[in-house]
Amino acid sequence: MWGLMIICYLFMAATFILLTLTGLQGYFQFNIIQANHPQFALLSVIFYMLTETLIMFYFIGSGTAIKKTIQAGSMNANLYDNVKKTKMKLFPHLTLNMIFIGVVFILGGAVQTGRIESWIHGLLFNLAFIHFIYTSFLQHRGFKENVEILGEIANLETTTANGLHA
Repeated sequence: MWGLMIICYLFMAATFILLTLTGLQGYFQFNIIQANHPQFALLSVIFYMLTETLIMFYFIGSGTAIKKTIQAGSMNANLYDNVKKTKMKLFPHLTLNMIFIGVVFILGGAVQTGRIESWIHGLLFNLAFIHFIYTSFLQHRGFKENVEILGEIANLETTTANGLHA
């Protein structure tokens, strides 16, 4: 689980770089690795969606593992309430941002065909990117809360195993 969390952080950093480059490329019209803005945006959005899906499944999987551990160890069910609170804070923003970034990418095609003005696409990208940064902070906070819950469970298991707490 720790390895997956580290991979999530690495993917988050790579996604930030890719989205930043895509935004700059859209404003200043330069190629990256011989890819124009629409081509590089496709790469960026695919990697972004992979990252966010991986993060979602990390929280789903770790939440399930925490729930099973709590049930197996007859521990206080309030620990799992903390997992649910973390998910309730994170998942709406994560889902909204995935929709937001996806819509911005699709509207990029509308700009290419002349259906909408490029400034609308640029403005929506800026809003989506700001929300992405906010969502990244929420994800980091969620990872921290998850680690704290795992620490509490480890402490409870240790004290129970040592016979200090019934």
